[in-house]
Amino acid sequence: MDVVSKHLAPLFWRWCIALCLAGPMAARAQSTPPANTLPMPVAIRVPDSGALPLSSALRKGTEYADLKRAGYVEEEYFLSGVAPAISAQGQILAQAPYVTRFLIRKPADPKHFNGTVIIEPFSWFGERAAGWILTKDYLLRRGFAFVGYTLNINTPANDPKFPPPPPGVTDESRNQYGAIVNFDFMRRFDYARYAPLGSYYDPQKFKRGGLPDPFLPQAQGIGAELAMLMKANRSDGPAAGLDVRRVYVNSWAVQAQVWFDYLDQGRHQQWRMPDGRPLIDAYMTGKFSYGEVAGPALRLPSRLPPDVPFITVYSQSETVHDAMEHIALPPDSDTPMLRYYEVMGTSHLRAADLGTGEIEPWPNQRGKPDDPRCQFIYDEPAELPFSALLDAMDLWVREHRPMPRAPRVPRTADGVVRDMRSGNPTGGVRPPWITVPAAEYWTDFETGCGVVYDSKRPYSAARLRKLYGTYANYARRFAAATIEAVRAGVILPEDAPHLSPVAKPEDFERNRPTPSP
Repeated sequence: MDVVSKHLAPLFWRWCIALCLAGPMAARAQSTPPANTLPMPVAIRVPDSGALPLSSALRKGTEYADLKRAGYVEEEYFLSGVAPAISAQGQILAQAPYVTRFLIRKPADPKHFNGTVIIEPFSWFGERAAGWILTKDYLLRRGFAFVGYTLNINTPANDPKFPPPPPGVTDESRNQYGAIVNFDFMRRFDYARYAPLGSYYDPQKFKRGGLPDPFLPQAQGIGAELAMLMKANRSDGPAAGLDVRRVYVNSWAVQAQVWFDYLDQGRHQQWRMPDGRPLIDAYMTGKFSYGEVAGPALRLPSRLPPDVPFITVYSQSETVHDAMEHIALPPDSDTPMLRYYEVMGTSHLRAADLGTGEIEPWPNQRGKPDDPRCQFIYDEPAELPFSALLDAMDLWVREHRPMPRAPRVPRTADGVVRDMRSGNPTGGVRPPWITVPAAEYWTDFETGCGVVYDSKRPYSAARLRKLYGTYANYARRFAAATIEAVRAGVILPEDAPHLSPVAKPEDFERNRPTPSP
């Protein structure tokens, strides 16, 4: 038996068993485990194809990290099992088999593991792990394990990720992103590695907002079974030897909807470990406005559990979106454990966030090439405040220390309140580049530049001198703002020494030229 057959034979038989379970015997099979326990999935190491996995942190790119230097290893597994297919309305319409994959990054020495596994579904576009990109340095130095997993489908005739645009509206999204989505993209990337992947989807049965649901119907079950596998501490599992005590969700961008639905439909209370413990110990989702793709614009799950945190982190983009749409955010509370954070000076997407094969035009390449607000994209280190928030959530779970509350961004009738002197929004979480700014930060909702990137307008030399006098004064104020940000929990102490002022000395001497991407 060759090496591929040796590894995939158990997977093949798992599929055969799963197909039987999904048929006439499904009801009897589902009565075997306790009503509140999902079936344990199977994890099998993915055979080596001679190339690095898709989304690997070992490949140069947005997800790269020096794992060896950090004392980490990366492994890829197939995950197979039977999971319910759930409608957007919360109805279980079928039990079906699936085979997906996940990457685990974990300390090579179990003694360096801190007891917590972070799980995150990869993005639709280019299989990107946005949460990993935003927090990888923090995760590696603090001893977390990270698991990124795939939620995907084979491309149907009419891909639900690209619904038809309204009459008279041109939608180029299919042309731009069609080649970097779904299992088809993964197989083109590495057929030998990803040929076995499959999941259940029926566009006629699963609807959201009146259209075929773009979210995988089995997503909730797959995520829950993955968490159960990690927390079970099986001696033959991918986390063997790590003594996993906690599992956190850290789900960003479009896949955040999956975990909102999970909480809204009461899955946290319904699906438990065999000993009754929760599968998930904390939920952080970010950079997404729930319901934005399709369905109702909800901001608070209707069945939010009282015993674990639910944290939503907005960039400035989502903040402005909800303000313009007049969508109110729920108040923060300790019971249930709820926090909303609006982080100013951070964008929905940076060049540092792009997935494999993803190419995004700059703001000055679309409909407003001469607009001064459409020339530069945000490049500030958003990973610093986002890592600080993840750390605060971890302390809430482990030490029962409630996360700090941040002021909301004040709203106007058609957007957010901006300070007249700086040109930037007031309120919210304020990193040093907002409290001591060198640019106006805008969102595409306001500028209409026509791209996914949000953009900024750097101050002219004259404006910098008017605000600060000299570069030395500006740098001193920026350093003081960094110290204050550490005190306020916006930036972690170990990150502060690596934060540099946004403006440079030469910016005080001449106006910035128009950039070319």
